[in-house]
Amino acid sequence: MSNMSPFEIRLELLKMAKEILEHDHFGKREQISSDWTVKVENARHAGATPPDHPGFPPYPTEAEIIIKAQTLNGFVSQVQDVKVTKKSSA
Repeated sequence: MSNMSPFEIRLELLKMAKEILEHDHFGKREQISSDWTVKVENARHAGATPPDHPGFPPYPTEAEIIIKAQTLNGFVSQVQDVKVTKKSSA
């Protein structure tokens, strides 16, 4: 395991937060597109007017990324005494 400086740790947390929020963002975009495509196809088959596209959620902001990184930092910084017990196989 490498020893990372606090600056490197914060940078990694920012990268991780950005990746998490991007993954969520693009997943929501994909779901919206998929749902809209189904509605358009159903409208065409029914001879109805296709619905307008509902639009996409905004891309994660810098502030949202920082908040997510702070949340991750809070999680990894907590030091708790966790007792692990091993179940006997008897």
